[in-house]
Amino acid sequence: MADEKIFLVEGEIIEKREKKPFSKKVRAKTAGFAAEKALCFFGSKNKLKRNRIMIKETKEVKENA
Repeated sequence: MADEKIFLVEGEIIEKREKKPFSKKVRAKTAGFAAEKALCFFGSKNKLKRNRIMIKETKEVKENA
């Protein structure tokens, strides 16, 4: 998967009426796919629905950062 890049996805999750910030590094081809992977990750691990996950920013980072 040489054409994949690393993206930093930042946002907030809402649990029990509290907003909790998160940042997650994700390997994907585009920023849109990176955001989708982050949604899938938090949905499966934390049992959150997509309307409880707010993505604020998705940016590409260097491999060694």
